[in-house]
Amino acid sequence: MRLFATGAMSWVMDRAFPDDMPLEARMVTKAIERAQHTVEDRNFEIRKDVLKYDEVMSEQRKVIYRRRQQILDGEELREQTFEAIEAIVEGLLGAFCPGEFPEDWDLDEFSRNLQSTLPSDVTRAQLDDCLHIDQLRELVLGEALSKYEAKEQSIGKETLREIERRVMLSVIDQHWREHLYEMDYLREGINLRAMGQKDPLSEWQREGYDMFEAMMASIEEDFVRYVTHLQVIAEDEPAPVANLRYSAPEDPVQGAAGLRNTLAAAPPEDLPAVPDPPAGPAAAQAFDPNDPNAMMEPVRVEKTPGRNEPCYCGSGKKYKLCHGR
Repeated sequence: MRLFATGAMSWVMDRAFPDDMPLEARMVTKAIERAQHTVEDRNFEIRKDVLKYDEVMSEQRKVIYRRRQQILDGEELREQTFEAIEAIVEGLLGAFCPGEFPEDWDLDEFSRNLQSTLPSDVTRAQLDDCLHIDQLRELVLGEALSKYEAKEQSIGKETLREIERRVMLSVIDQHWREHLYEMDYLREGINLRAMGQKDPLSEWQREGYDMFEAMMASIEEDFVRYVTHLQVIAEDEPAPVANLRYSAPEDPVQGAAGLRNTLAAAPPEDLPAVPDPPAGPAAAQAFDPNDPNAMMEPVRVEKTPGRNEPCYCGSGKKYKLCHGR
């Protein structure tokens, strides 16, 4: 009876769950779907954050590349140089002369920074004579612009425009490389801002913008410093050599015959000292290079016997056991 019940149950299970039918549990399926949606949403947010982080660098890159292309296309930088000089003067005035009257001014630091940034000839006595910020601004700015115009007249407009373009490209490339390194360092640690209850993306956008603005200001300052301090020196071309004559024998010197002709044509006092030929039997046997019948005999060298061959001394021993040791 038990065997029959077992067989009947097995038959019922085979009819209810065939072999090719997968086992399904609605609760497990829903749990898997929820986990899959959670992972996909998280990955989607990560990709969105990556794009937002890259968007900051992309906008900065567009600005720099657009500026470089304008310079490469031959844009004149004269007006930009005037604006940069004015911005630098205003920055120095705002940093060291914040008030309108001399009581609030630090003329020592102002003069020191002015001399390091612009080639100014303004003396301390002239600065002390200024009683208002407008007088100080007019004095410093007017002197800086006049020196720039004098440099333009001395070296020529086209030459100065070309120098400005080259200097600007060099300064932009240098500061852009440094800015990329600094942005990489900021990106590595920006996620730690979340520990201070701050959004890392917002901090990345804010600090990246501030760093980019500081880089652009540094570019303008270095550009003005290099352009205003440069000294163009014109090198004199070497004078052409006059009365230059080339002397050479009519026939080219070839072999021993050419050498003999050269020695025969040279004065006796210019010839090198040659030792006298040996006397006696050695002189008769000396080789004469001028004798066409003279022939050099080959040098014969005795062959060294092998290690297992009889020794050349006639002892009957092998060479390796006799003189070959």
